[in-house]
Parts: sequence; C-alpha cells; structure tokens
Amino acid sequence: MVQSVAFSPDGQRLASGSVNGTIKIWDPASGQCLQAFEGHGRSVHSVAFMPNGQRLASGSVEGTIKIWDSASGQCLQTLKGPGDSVWSVALSPDGQRLASGSADKTIKIWDPALGQCLQASEGRGDSVMSVAFSPDGGQQP
Repeated sequence: MVQSVAFSPDGQRLASGSVNGTIKIWDPASGQCLQAFEGHGRSVHSVAFMPNGQRLASGSVEGTIKIWDSASGQCLQTLKGPGDSVWSVALSPDGQRLASGSADKTIKIWDPALGQCLQASEGRGDSVMSVAFSPDGGQQP
C-alpha cells in the first residue's frame, strides 16, 4: 500500500513511499516503475523531492529520514529522527532546510547537507501529521 506520493519539480517523475519500506520512482506518463529504493526497514510515510529534483527525502515509521540520490537510488544520508514515526517531510524552496513532523508531537528543522537538527519545537495535541514551507521559504522582503 502506498502511503505518500510526490512529483519531481519538473513533473517528469513521481516518487511513492510504501508500507513495505520501499520507495519507487515512476514515469507518470507511462505508469512505468523506473526504479525502486530499499533502505527503510518499515513503512515510508512521506516522500519529497528537493527543488533541483536530484535528491529525495523520505520519512519512516522507524523514526528516520533518509536523503536519496534520485537517479541512482543510493542513500546519501540518514537523519536520526525523534525515535517515533516521522509522518511528514518537506523541503524549503531553496533546498537548504528540511522540516519533519513526528508522532512524538515534534517539528524539526534540519540542514540536510550536514544531517544536523537545527531546531526542534513541540506541536500541540497529537502527532504532527503534515509539515510544509511557504512558497517564499518564509523570507521577509
């Protein structure tokens, strides 16, 4: 079962994350699976392409975020999440920051190049199911 899908910025590829821990890259025009990535041991809840389309981020029930080379399928980096399920990942418009939302009610901002958590804050209520950046990256004029 597919948990999450995301189009590449150019619309030429579609990524899907599944309950079996795989990520697949699809040609949306033909419906053909171009590639499958394996590396998460458990369900992938969220996938998101970086703005340049060359990398892909995924968040998993095992509490990790992985950064992938979207062409080769190689895992470039594993970010250790909170230990609870990562429900959502999102990339800033400039690709310099990654946000994650987790089952432990935390929202984290990461530097995906360095693999470091830059900021963490606790949400309210239950799990943080979705995170997003504003189209302008939250920059003030």
